[in-house]
Amino acid sequence: MGQGRSTIKILSMISKQYELATLEYHEESNILVYRVKQDIEIDVQELGVMLQYVEEFIGPKRHYAILDFGENLLTTSEARERYAQWPYGQKYRIADAFLVRSLSLRIVANFFINVTRPKIKTKLFTDEHAAIEWLQKQGEVINLVL
Repeated sequence: MGQGRSTIKILSMISKQYELATLEYHEESNILVYRVKQDIEIDVQELGVMLQYVEEFIGPKRHYAILDFGENLLTTSEARERYAQWPYGQKYRIADAFLVRSLSLRIVANFFINVTRPKIKTKLFTDEHAAIEWLQKQGEVINLVL
């Protein structure tokens, strides 16, 4: 009998911490995980800075995203509208999975998805693994282990 070998696949991930968020990009799965800082209010100015993070971090590359809003965050309607109209997102984002951990954020996110109707395919989740599974069904995404 021959020796059995086990293969370990190392998923490559790059991450960077910014003032308002931490970004993680999983190259094999092409998923950006955007973890928003908690206990802040996001208005148009903060959102502009946060959107610039993505453009700087990933560059001009089509990708999927999990936006982890956590449980304690406020956003203005103007900021949400600006996100819905974000040209980079419309060009390079394939699908958004919104991850929330509170009822208040769930209500706001549902309103955004159902009333504002972003041009990017978007769905709301309370479980990160469910969000990954949904993104995998949106196209060519390789398994991501968190």
